[in-house]
Amino acid sequence: MPTEGATAIVFAEDRTRVLMLKREDFRVWVLPGGGIEAGETREQAAIRETREETGYEIAIDRLVGRYWHPQTPGGGSVRYLFAGHIVGGTAIQNGPETVGVGFFPIDALPSPMLPWVKDFITDALTNSPTIVERTLYLPLWMVITIRIGYIVRNFRNRYFRRQK
Repeated sequence: MPTEGATAIVFAEDRTRVLMLKREDFRVWVLPGGGIEAGETREQAAIRETREETGYEIAIDRLVGRYWHPQTPGGGSVRYLFAGHIVGGTAIQNGPETVGVGFFPIDALPSPMLPWVKDFITDALTNSPTIVERTLYLPLWMVITIRIGYIVRNFRNRYFRRQK
């Protein structure tokens, strides 16, 4: 059964910079997002994940798209991308899931970064009246790397939880 997740894209007011965070586990730059918890709407998940990972409170403006990742672990995943804007909070620079937060120019994004982030930014900037539906395939080497990364991360998280 595919997993579902929600991602938020937050632009600066002039729409030339985008909010991104550097993940603690894989050390790549991404948009804030994660899994949808039981009893939570997709929009609520995007808001919660943004707060947890960046420190910012956001309000959702619209659903940008639905993205199918058939090759991700666990039978694939569906990611819902929401555009939002900041309504409060302050950036965190170090947290349980985050080692950096910042606004980056869309023409000078940080590296390393997950490959689909550029697709998300492009789709959000088009302001299409219809919801984007896209299947995103990854090269085999990236699928293998992601699967190994999930195994290592999950092992690490279980190990450290038992040690507390």
